Amino acid sequence: MTVSSGVSAAGIRQSVETVVTQVLQHDGVDPDVDLFDQGVTSLAFIRIVAQLNEQYDVKLDVAELEEASINSLSALVGAQVGDKNN
Repeated sequence: MTVSSGVSAAGIRQSVETVVTQVLQHDGVDPDVDLFDQGVTSLAFIRIVAQLNEQYDVKLDVAELEEASINSLSALVGAQVGDKNN
């Protein structure tokens, strides 16, 4: 599935995972589990969201998330990137 020209959902998913692991400075984050349940602090989450906003030129509204997992963040980024290109 392609979200927009040149940006695939898989690419966004990989990018979100990379940002999360860089901010947390460790691998092994479960992409399906809420980041806060995995020990992410509010400050770390703000850093993750800020990096994604800058990288994709989006404005994530994290209030839309039922859970703040890598997969849910990826879907939210993908939706906004897709909306910008329609």
